[in-house]
Amino acid sequence: PVGTGGTVKAMYMDQVRGVGADIILGNTYHLMLRPGAERVARLGGLHEFARWPHPILTDSGGFQVMSLSKLRKLTEKGVTFRSHIDGAPYEMSPER
Repeated sequence: PVGTGGTVKAMYMDQVRGVGADIILGNTYHLMLRPGAERVARLGGLHEFARWPHPILTDSGGFQVMSLSKLRKLTEKGVTFRSHIDGAPYEMSPER
């Protein structure tokens, strides 16, 4: 199941597990915008935030680097996105 923002829509996590899911997928770009890396960290990390004690796969954000070309600037250090939500800048690099 896809838990883009750290949750699987329309299902409780015990229901997700109940249908046989062993892993969920999160999206780095969307998690960065909402709820934000700092909030996820403050709440105990992605597993605690999602209330999912099993494996979580997150993408690299590479798709958004290509698909959101009008909202991003590439540099040697990484990429800066302008949020599609409020226009705020967000930086992504191999380290963050």
